[in-house]
Amino acid sequence: MLWDRLPGIGPVLARRIVLFRERLGGFYSISQVGETFGLADSVFVKIQPFLQLGDVSLRKIDLNETDEKSLADHPYINTKLARLIVRYRSNHGPFRHPGELRGIALVNDSIYRKLEKYLEVK
Repeated sequence: MLWDRLPGIGPVLARRIVLFRERLGGFYSISQVGETFGLADSVFVKIQPFLQLGDVSLRKIDLNETDEKSLADHPYINTKLARLIVRYRSNHGPFRHPGELRGIALVNDSIYRKLEKYLEVK
Protein backbone atom coordinates (compact mmCIF):
# COMPACT_ATOMS: atom_id res chain seq x y z
CA MET A 1 0.00 0.00 0.00
CA LEU A 2 1.17 3.48 -0.74
CA TRP A 3 0.37 5.04 2.60
CA ASP A 4 1.24 8.60 1.58
CA ARG A 5 -1.53 8.59 -1.01
CA LEU A 6 -4.12 8.43 1.75
CA PRO A 7 -5.76 11.66 2.96
CA GLY A 8 -3.73 13.31 5.72
CA ILE A 9 -0.76 10.93 5.39
CA GLY A 10 2.53 12.39 4.22
CA PRO A 11 5.87 10.64 3.77
CA VAL A 12 6.89 10.96 7.44
CA LEU A 13 3.68 9.45 8.77
CA ALA A 14 3.71 6.78 6.05
CA ARG A 15 7.19 5.74 7.18
CA ARG A 16 6.06 5.64 10.84
CA ILE A 17 3.15 3.35 9.95
CA VAL A 18 5.45 0.99 8.06
CA LEU A 19 8.04 0.98 10.87
CA PHE A 20 5.35 0.36 13.48
CA ARG A 21 4.00 -2.56 11.43
CA GLU A 22 7.52 -3.99 11.11
CA ARG A 23 8.19 -3.65 14.86
CA LEU A 24 4.89 -5.35 15.66
CA GLY A 25 5.54 -8.19 13.27
CA GLY A 26 2.54 -7.32 11.11
CA PHE A 27 -0.96 -5.97 11.63
CA TYR A 28 -3.71 -8.45 12.56
CA SER A 29 -6.34 -5.71 12.82
CA ILE A 30 -6.93 -2.45 10.98
CA SER A 31 -7.38 -0.75 14.35
CA GLN A 32 -3.66 -1.28 15.02
CA VAL A 33 -2.84 1.29 12.34
CA GLY A 34 -4.51 3.84 14.61
CA GLU A 35 -1.92 3.10 17.31
CA THR A 36 0.87 4.58 15.18
CA PHE A 37 2.66 7.39 17.02
CA GLY A 38 1.64 10.77 15.64
CA LEU A 39 -1.39 9.52 13.71
CA ALA A 40 -4.28 11.71 14.84
CA ASP A 41 -7.58 9.97 15.52
CA SER A 42 -9.25 12.28 13.00
CA VAL A 43 -6.82 11.19 10.27
CA PHE A 44 -7.23 7.52 11.18
CA VAL A 45 -11.02 7.90 10.85
CA LYS A 46 -10.50 9.42 7.36
CA ILE A 47 -8.20 6.65 6.11
CA GLN A 48 -9.95 3.70 7.78
CA PRO A 49 -12.41 3.11 4.88
CA PHE A 50 -9.43 2.69 2.52
CA LEU A 51 -7.65 0.10 4.67
CA GLN A 52 -7.88 -3.63 4.14
CA LEU A 53 -6.05 -6.51 5.70
CA GLY A 54 -4.42 -8.75 3.15
CA ASP A 55 -3.15 -12.19 4.00
CA VAL A 56 -2.11 -11.82 7.61
CA SER A 57 1.27 -13.34 8.32
CA LEU A 58 2.52 -12.30 11.73
CA ARG A 59 6.07 -12.65 12.98
CA LYS A 60 5.84 -14.76 16.12
CA ILE A 61 7.73 -14.32 19.39
CA ASP A 62 8.92 -17.58 20.93
CA LEU A 63 8.45 -17.02 24.65
CA ASN A 64 11.11 -19.63 25.47
CA GLU A 65 13.84 -18.51 23.10
CA THR A 66 13.53 -14.73 22.73
CA ASP A 67 15.98 -12.70 24.83
CA GLU A 68 15.04 -9.73 27.00
CA LYS A 69 16.21 -7.07 24.54
CA SER A 70 14.33 -8.62 21.62
CA LEU A 71 11.19 -8.96 23.73
CA ALA A 72 11.43 -5.29 24.74
CA ASP A 73 11.72 -4.30 21.06
CA HIS A 74 8.11 -5.33 20.52
CA PRO A 75 5.78 -2.32 20.88
CA TYR A 76 3.41 -4.20 23.18
CA ILE A 77 6.17 -5.34 25.57
CA ASN A 78 7.96 -2.74 27.67
CA THR A 79 11.38 -3.27 29.26
CA LYS A 80 9.93 -4.19 32.65
CA LEU A 81 7.62 -6.82 31.17
CA ALA A 82 10.46 -8.25 29.06
CA ARG A 83 12.55 -8.61 32.23
CA LEU A 84 9.66 -10.32 34.03
CA ILE A 85 9.09 -12.76 31.15
CA VAL A 86 12.74 -13.83 31.25
CA ARG A 87 12.64 -14.06 35.06
CA TYR A 88 9.44 -16.11 34.93
CA ARG A 89 11.15 -18.54 32.52
CA SER A 90 14.14 -18.82 34.83
CA ASN A 91 11.98 -19.47 37.90
CA HIS A 92 9.30 -21.72 36.38
CA GLY A 93 11.03 -23.37 33.43
CA PRO A 94 9.96 -23.01 29.82
CA PHE A 95 6.48 -21.79 28.96
CA ARG A 96 4.22 -24.70 27.96
CA HIS A 97 1.70 -22.41 26.24
CA PRO A 98 1.39 -18.64 25.66
CA GLY A 99 -1.49 -18.33 28.13
CA GLU A 100 0.97 -18.86 30.97
CA LEU A 101 2.04 -15.27 30.34
CA ARG A 102 -1.07 -14.33 32.34
CA GLY A 103 0.81 -15.59 35.41
CA ILE A 104 2.89 -12.42 35.29
CA ALA A 105 1.34 -9.61 37.33
CA LEU A 106 1.84 -6.96 34.62
CA VAL A 107 -0.09 -8.98 32.05
CA ASN A 108 -3.76 -8.13 32.33
CA ASP A 109 -6.44 -9.28 29.86
CA SER A 110 -6.01 -6.21 27.69
CA ILE A 111 -2.26 -6.67 27.27
CA TYR A 112 -2.60 -10.40 26.72
CA ARG A 113 -5.26 -9.94 24.01
CA LYS A 114 -2.98 -7.50 22.17
CA LEU A 115 -0.02 -9.87 22.41
CA GLU A 116 -1.51 -13.34 22.01
CA LYS A 117 -1.49 -13.37 18.20
CA TYR A 118 2.26 -12.69 18.25
CA LEU A 119 3.16 -15.38 20.78
CA GLU A 120 4.23 -18.96 20.36
CA VAL A 121 5.97 -21.66 22.36
CA LYS A 122 8.20 -24.13 20.59
